[in-house]
Amino acid sequence: MDVVEHVEGRTKLLVPLASLKSRGPPPKNPAFFNPLASVTRDFAVLFYAARSAQAQSKIRLLDALAGVGARGIRVANESSTSIDVHLNDANPAAADLARRNCEINGISDRCEVSVEDANVLMYSAPRRGERFDAIDVDPFGSPVPFVEAALSTVRLGGVAAFTATDLSALTGKSRASGLRKYYVDLSPTDFPHEVAARALAGYLVIRAASRERGARPLFAHVDSQYVRVYVEVRGSARAADESLRGIGYLEYCPRCLYRGIRAADERGRTCPYCGGKLQILGPLWLGDLFDRGLLEAMLRESESRGWSGRSKVLSRMLQEVGLPPYYYSLDSIADALGICVPRVDSVVEELRSLGYKAARSGIYGLGVRTDAPHGEVIEAVRRLSPCGPPPEPKGDHV
Repeated sequence: MDVVEHVEGRTKLLVPLASLKSRGPPPKNPAFFNPLASVTRDFAVLFYAARSAQAQSKIRLLDALAGVGARGIRVANESSTSIDVHLNDANPAAADLARRNCEINGISDRCEVSVEDANVLMYSAPRRGERFDAIDVDPFGSPVPFVEAALSTVRLGGVAAFTATDLSALTGKSRASGLRKYYVDLSPTDFPHEVAARALAGYLVIRAASRERGARPLFAHVDSQYVRVYVEVRGSARAADESLRGIGYLEYCPRCLYRGIRAADERGRTCPYCGGKLQILGPLWLGDLFDRGLLEAMLRESESRGWSGRSKVLSRMLQEVGLPPYYYSLDSIADALGICVPRVDSVVEELRSLGYKAARSGIYGLGVRTDAPHGEVIEAVRRLSPCGPPPEPKGDHV
């Protein structure tokens, strides 16, 4: 196996040369490493560092599908000396690289490496007396085959984190796949990043409830390749019932781009703005995707490292807490109106000046999250477009 030393963050990693040369998805063999996932690993470092600081006690993290160990080793090496990591992969070649990576970073005393089927390891852990305060599942594709085991095994009060790369199922591009894997009925929208995060979070909450456990989303991050959701798992039927109260449906009009929360008792409703047929999306998690205290701690960690790009995203997320469970894509609105895209910050300031809450989305760069009515958002985009006098709206579309 041809391996090279690759530096990510503050961590040295021995990785297959083929993984760095690949123009598409990196090969699974001889061992899996995705260099494009460095952003999500940065956020994992910040998340577990913040979580460890909040816990004020030692944390044991299971990286259940570790590959060469990039995520778990970075967490152990860059987050906190109070975090021990168990790295597991069913591929012996990957596990061997993970061991070597622990050695070259000088953290072998805080890392354990195993070669095991992830589900077998998780389900058998309680019988062996093993306790995990956090379980991280980062598969190649969907996390669905591992969700039950992770949610059942993690310590109550602990965290389970899941990555999904099958975005077509979670954004409505592949409706059948979404129904089949996640029990969610979706259609394409102009806020797919939000839908993906809420679809995965909703699925996790529902699966946890089936085990009489509550699941509360703490943090979510989405890009063009993946969606990742961290949930805190609590035990008891009451906790499960409380979590399920955050599950619901959104309604969306592809004709005028209206979106809103669908009341449980509404049937046969048409778009209140253009009279078009509404698409119903769900079940989704409609509560906050971010925990304010945790975001504040992550932001402090990020600033202490000088990670300005990550700090900017976290700052935006902080402003979104408590706002509606959707954002408006300014590029989609401008395209529908036939005008140029206005500055995001200008739209946010305009909506605030009108007395509404508004924030720039941390999930999508051209997204604005606001409690302003749909019509006010559309008019703000129209007024602030830098293209001069906007054209009159055509028909009864946007």
